[in-house]
Amino acid sequence: MDNYEFMFANSLKEIEGMRAHYLDELGEAQELFLELKIRRARVVKIQSYARPIGYVLLGDDNLLLEYFISRTHFHQIDRIFQDLIQKFSIKKAFCKSFDHALLSCCVQAQKQTKAVGVLFRERDLRSLSLLGEHVTTRFAEPHDAQQIAAVNEEVFDNKEEIDEVIANHNLFIFEQDHDLIGVGLFQRVIVGRPEFDIGMLVTSKYRRQGYGAAIIHYLADYCQQQGWRPICGCAIENIASRRCLEKTGFIARYRMLEFTF
Repeated sequence: MDNYEFMFANSLKEIEGMRAHYLDELGEAQELFLELKIRRARVVKIQSYARPIGYVLLGDDNLLLEYFISRTHFHQIDRIFQDLIQKFSIKKAFCKSFDHALLSCCVQAQKQTKAVGVLFRERDLRSLSLLGEHVTTRFAEPHDAQQIAAVNEEVFDNKEEIDEVIANHNLFIFEQDHDLIGVGLFQRVIVGRPEFDIGMLVTSKYRRQGYGAAIIHYLADYCQQQGWRPICGCAIENIASRRCLEKTGFIARYRMLEFTF
């Protein structure tokens, strides 16, 4: 007889203690791509005799985003996982390759697996061509939002997101004689933790000239100077972004995996 049950929680606040354990036990830092989905996810608590023993986070279409079971009930992790898949009709899961517990469960249950992203968590310091003296750098201001939106290519979901990162001083503008070269974005992944996800966008006029790598190098150095840890990721098919990140010393050790059940 099963000695556990599933219950919906009202918010992430109800599982913050367990989630802190999950994040502390991860082999590496959380991925911003997932964290943004998790902020809107449905929270399912797993309880045994009215005591919390774990949780699962579900995105749109019951996409499994995160799964945690406490060590006291780790012997049930596979059984609970299978029950979750059946009860919530879970068809897919995103899994970081360094999330060993979830990875093991998914490998046993999967019908199909594919890599959908490359995750960078380490960086070797390298010497490369930096931004020249002709390039000026400043924080983006509200009046820049319209111009950024005009050149945006899947970096920002909407103009409201641009307005938010500008208001939070998380966006750099790179210009030459007031002509926009590109932008550099840095965002804290989880409040209270030191990791910042970095990314950039170079306007079409200035591509293939080394500006992308120079902007990433600038952002990584800026984060480290603030005592933060720069991390990043890109879609598996985005070969240009991967090459750019590797050129600046980031190491493509990990993957974002998509499992189908």
